[in-house]
Amino acid sequence: MHHAIEYHHFSCHGLQAGNRKRTPVGQLLRITRGAALLRLGQHELLLPAGSCFWLCADALAAFSPLSGCDYDQLNVSLRVTQPQQAGWLQATPLLNALLDSLALWQRPQAWQGAYGHRLQVILDELQQCSIQPQDNEALQQCWQALARGDAQALAEWQQRGDVPLAGEELQQQWQLLQALRLLKGGSKAVQVANKLGYGDEATLQAACQRWGVVQD
Repeated sequence: MHHAIEYHHFSCHGLQAGNRKRTPVGQLLRITRGAALLRLGQHELLLPAGSCFWLCADALAAFSPLSGCDYDQLNVSLRVTQPQQAGWLQATPLLNALLDSLALWQRPQAWQGAYGHRLQVILDELQQCSIQPQDNEALQQCWQALARGDAQALAEWQQRGDVPLAGEELQQQWQLLQALRLLKGGSKAVQVANKLGYGDEATLQAACQRWGVVQD
């Protein structure tokens, strides 16, 4: 990293299966539209729009934006003081406003100018934010039930007023994400299709097209 903090904004037109890896810097993930899944340790967390998650340096994680997800990513150098625990970051109104402004930034992105000044204010504001080990446990539990395929999970999901996407869409993308992980691990497409209930390879390919997956 050239500077103490770097900002990036991403818009995902299709499901992206993130690789499980350690990041050498602290990282803030802020979902602004749709939702993403974050595999951290033994947990698969659902990050809905409006949520912020802090990944401390060297945390082993896989970040997978779902189709239609927009998100901000802040990379924070180890040269500066930062949270040492991963968790849900409670963003201040000022931090949210600053990040919103950078997503729409049209002027030069010079560190010595207004852009760099905002990044430095963001860095200061990060120090004021608390980090919680849990957030919206009811939604997370409902998502976990959906991921397990519990009988009543879909109906319970549809009854909630705070879900970031339809239950069927989340189920289908979760099924496909598991398939993509197996394919990345070296499994044959026909084996993956059978294991995850696609029936055949053509149906698996159709699911990839449906959710905008770009395969290597």
